[in-house]
Formats: sequence, C-alpha cells, structure tokens
Amino acid sequence: MRLSLAEGVTLRCLEAEDARVEGQGRSLRLGLLAPGVRAVFESLADGGIQETEVPAAAGSDASLAWYWLDLAGDGGLLSWTVEERGNLLMTLTPASASFLRRRATFDALVPLQLSRFAHTRMAAGHAVLDCPTVHATAVLHDRRVVSLLFDMARPTQLARLNQFNTGIEAVTLRELVRLLAETGILVPDGLDVPASEATLTALRQWEPHDLLFHLRSRGWGHQTRAGATYRFRGELPNPPALKPSVAQESVELYRPDMEALRTGDMSFTEVLENRRSLRGRGATPLTVRQLGEMLYRAARVRDVRSTLDGDITDRPYPGAGAAYALELYPLVGECQGLPPGVYHYEPLGHRLEKLSGPTQEFQALLDEARSPVEPFDRPEVLMVVAARVPRLAWKYETLAYSLVLQDTGALVQTLYLVSTALGLRPYALGRSDPDLFQRVAGVDGFAEASVGAFAVSGGSTPAP
Repeated sequence: MRLSLAEGVTLRCLEAEDARVEGQGRSLRLGLLAPGVRAVFESLADGGIQETEVPAAAGSDASLAWYWLDLAGDGGLLSWTVEERGNLLMTLTPASASFLRRRATFDALVPLQLSRFAHTRMAAGHAVLDCPTVHATAVLHDRRVVSLLFDMARPTQLARLNQFNTGIEAVTLRELVRLLAETGILVPDGLDVPASEATLTALRQWEPHDLLFHLRSRGWGHQTRAGATYRFRGELPNPPALKPSVAQESVELYRPDMEALRTGDMSFTEVLENRRSLRGRGATPLTVRQLGEMLYRAARVRDVRSTLDGDITDRPYPGAGAAYALELYPLVGECQGLPPGVYHYEPLGHRLEKLSGPTQEFQALLDEARSPVEPFDRPEVLMVVAARVPRLAWKYETLAYSLVLQDTGALVQTLYLVSTALGLRPYALGRSDPDLFQRVAGVDGFAEASVGAFAVSGGSTPAP
C-alpha cells in the first residue's frame, strides 16, 4: 500500500524548525524533523512511499515516523493507494478532520459487509466511493474493486474471497479489505461505527441519503467547494430574477392597503400564538380577494435591483442571496370570483397567470392533499411551491438545494402567518407528487422542481 500526501496538500519548510503539512482547512505542524522522518515525508511529497518501505527510509527514526504518519492520516492529510503489479486499484482519502483509521480492528476471521451508508458515484471519469459515517472517500480505479464491493453487500469472511472470484491476488486482496475495514467502510455485524450505544441508536435512525445530504450541504469534504463560488459565471447565463410569462390569460389581484394594515391588523404576537395547521373547510368559502391579499402580503416582489450578475428582488420572506428561486402555483378548486384551474403567481405584477383548467392530474394533486389517516375535504386552493434550482445553483456550489429548502420553509411560515391574520384555514403538506406537478404546470422538472405545498381554505373573519 502506497502512502502519499492527499490532493491539495503540500509540505512546507521541511528543513526549518516549523516544518508543516498543509491542506485546505487543515494542517499539521511537524516542528524540527529527525532525519529519518524528513526522508519519509519527502517521499510522501514526491509521489508516495510504500508502507513496507517506511522502516528502511526512516531507519532508527521509524517509530517517530509512524507517529507522525498516523497524525497526518487522522488529520486528513494523507491518501492510501492499493496497487497490484503497478496497476492502481483504489485510492482512499479522508474527507474531513473527523476521519480515523482504526489499525487494531481488522480480523480476517470476522465476517464483514459494506456499510449501508456507503455509496458510489461518478466524478471526473472515475467511480468514487463515499462513506459519510467514517468521513472517507475512495477513487475506484479498477472494476474488480467494484465487483468486490458488490460481493461485500452481505457478511463475508476474507477467507471466502480469493483470486478466483475477485480476480485480485491474495496479498493485494487482503491489503484492500484491511484498508476498507480499518476505515469503517466494511463493518462487522452490521454496526456502522464502533461507538457508544447512544450513537449507534441515533445512527440507526438516519437514512443513508439524509446523512449524505446533511453533510454535503454543510460543505463536508476536503475536496468540496461550497458557497457562493459563482461557478457558472462566464459559462452560462444567470437565470433571470423573474420567470418569463408563459400564459396568455391573467387575473389582476386585489392589493391591500398596507398603511391601514399597519394600524388595524392583528398584532404580531396574536398571529404567532394563533398560528395552527387547520385542515378542512371553514364557515365561509375562500374568496379571490382573500387569495390576492394573502399572496400580496406573503410573496409579492417589493423591489427589483440591478447587480453586475443580473437583477435581484426584495420580497416579504427571506431568500438566499436575494436570488428568490421559488415560484407559487395556486391550484384553485373552489374560490369565489375565480374559475377553477391551474395558475402561476406573477409576483411583480401581482396577478395570476392561468395555465389550464381542471385536468385529471390537477384533480389528483388536490386529492393528494387529503390526509390518508383522518379523511377530510380537500383544500379549496393548493399552492405548489416550485424551485428554479438553477437560479441558486448558478451562484451557490454544493449548497444550492439546501438553500432551496431553507427558502421554502421561510415562505411557508410567511404564508402561515398571513393566513392566520386573515382568519383562513392553512396547512402545509409534507409531500406532493413532483411528477404530477410537472405535467400540471407544463414545466421541466429539472429546471423547476416541486419542493413544497401549502393548502388554504376559507374560514372566519379575523379579530380586529
């Protein structure tokens, strides 16, 4: 197994008293190095060194060299590459400073299986294996490694694996399995981390995709670029701040007197304390005036400003980078003064653009808003929240979809508060069929994805 400095890691001031290994967001100060340790780290920086060659390279400083190698490895500064006769099989790299290689845990007699949190993806022409529970990522250079991982989907002893069924020589195979076991990608007894019972109980309740999304959307991984990187600037046009109109027919909506509301509206504390999810219909049906006031107070465009990268807008709810990638699609089942059908809310002109009448998919989406446990009438209006994801992804790398969900939560809460102030019956939906929405709204699901839904029906008149 060959050790080398991880991608993006450099060796600095090797002959001085402040020698150090540095990478993005992590470093290790080595101080004044003994000659043998310096020889080993020079080899790491110059293409790598085989583990079996470390004692000879370090000489009498071998124990000290292994000490610094373990610290560098646990700090996410090293990579391990398994080779067979000069052919690369796999290169494993720590994904964060929480990585830990447990050298004493490997036992060839203990059945091992692939962690349920491990997954493969494609990146830069290679198959890549990620395992967020152990903060490790590996490039799979050889298809035989992929086949090995397939075989390890169920508990398997190393003795049952051989060159005949894997195509990998016995010595190399043991080295490969040992590395995967010592890093926690292969696990005994289905336990993903040798930690406390409380940790195991908590981890058992995570879905693999949820944990991966959680870490990736927080900028997890030394190789991850995250944040406002503007990665498509100069390559792709920035999606417009406002979705271009696609409808021929539109409905102008009521605009409330905001100055009058400042003095006569329900107090903020009363609105906040009265906010509830209220399913079913109220005593009075929803009117187009109430719908217009709710949309105006919760989602209209208050201002448009120009920047070097295009326009941004100002709206009543917060939005990441003022990009405002969310769109509202009211599906009107019953609303006094408004024909049933599918509409798109145009927030700058404060009007509804009619897309279609009540279709079969339209009816299915409204029916889906009913509770399967406690049946009740479907809502009078179902507002699907869609996200023009490229609008955020153009600026934000890795974090875009996480920001979409945060924006959605902010919009839904604002709709809740305004609906409460108006005395309506609102509730948010935990799910809404994205394929049905795509057909109903006539949009490309990748360019504009359904990310939330909010139902509202008429109710009683709000208190003064």
